[in-house]
Amino acid sequence: MSADHIDHSEEAPRAHDQAAEVAHAWHHFHENVRFFACFLGIILLTVFAFNINFGRWNTVAILILAAMRSGLIAYFMATMFKPFSFVTRTFIFSAIFLAGMIFLSMWDSELGDPIKDRINPPTKSDVP
Repeated sequence: MSADHIDHSEEAPRAHDQAAEVAHAWHHFHENVRFFACFLGIILLTVFAFNINFGRWNTVAILILAAMRSGLIAYFMATMFKPFSFVTRTFIFSAIFLAGMIFLSMWDSELGDPIKDRINPPTKSDVP
């Protein structure tokens, strides 16, 4: 008998416990209802916040609400894949990549167009 072969003949057959399965299903149902209630609340808060002018804090408010939605989706997906798997590592990489892209976009909008400025540097006649 090889080490890869597992003999299941010694295990006693288990009886089907429908009550335990129904209780387990209700547990997951209540978990999912709480998740979707929170998610719907954040979506409604986002819609409500769309009509409010936060002044210079608009970008911060948008990013916080987006992070809350993303966090809830990541939590939901993490509950589907309990062990630290390839999917979890992919989510972590995606979050870091998204943060980097947001940083680069904001940096570029503040900096101007560094590539164009490097190719066509301003001359003395361009400067007032």
